[in-house]
Amino acid sequence: MANGISQLRGYDEEQKEMMKENCIVVDKNDLILGQESKKNCHLNEGILHRAFSVLLFNSENELLIQQRADEKITFPSVWANSCCSHPLYQNGEEDGINGAKKAAIRKLEQELGTVKDSVNPKDLTFISKMHYKARADEKWIEHEVDYIFVIKTNTSINPNPNEIQKTQYVNKEKLDLLFEKSTKDDIKIGPWFRLIRDNFLDDIWGNLDELNKIQDNKVHHMEEL
Repeated sequence: MANGISQLRGYDEEQKEMMKENCIVVDKNDLILGQESKKNCHLNEGILHRAFSVLLFNSENELLIQQRADEKITFPSVWANSCCSHPLYQNGEEDGINGAKKAAIRKLEQELGTVKDSVNPKDLTFISKMHYKARADEKWIEHEVDYIFVIKTNTSINPNPNEIQKTQYVNKEKLDLLFEKSTKDDIKIGPWFRLIRDNFLDDIWGNLDELNKIQDNKVHHMEEL
């Protein structure tokens, strides 16, 4: 059996280092079972763990989307929502919605390059949770309970090139066109973003000023992709 070094041989050094972080292992109802390295959570058949997805809108109600860096180990170069990552088993990030908000703010700064303390927990509106499983390739997989958050702000960004190669703001029509192109051209979209778009995004876009109308604390179980 390959050891941890050989499993990550050839990948970017910064991304390899983050594979040592400990994710929060959960069951299908999002009850915490323990912790495990990010590498082990994503390797082979994976281990179900917590994640989060942030949808960042500007004052024109346009959604910020990103193309992940080529250096990413799982799903490199795919288009995704504004920011997505994992709460870690540390610093209170295990504390449900509040912990996931802490993790989201940490990654908004590290990944999107938002100014430190420019986003507060109260700025993030929790929408729902989504349980899904999707294979990246023969080696890597995502198996997550994904906390979905929305924020509306004109905060400045300075994307980390080791995480993100491109960003753009899109309205619904432009996003629909991107998804349409993804079925024809060499454009790839992250499976979690596709699920969010197909199951939640229309309601979010239609209720950006009254998001409380569409909040729930369910875990929505999606078909395996």
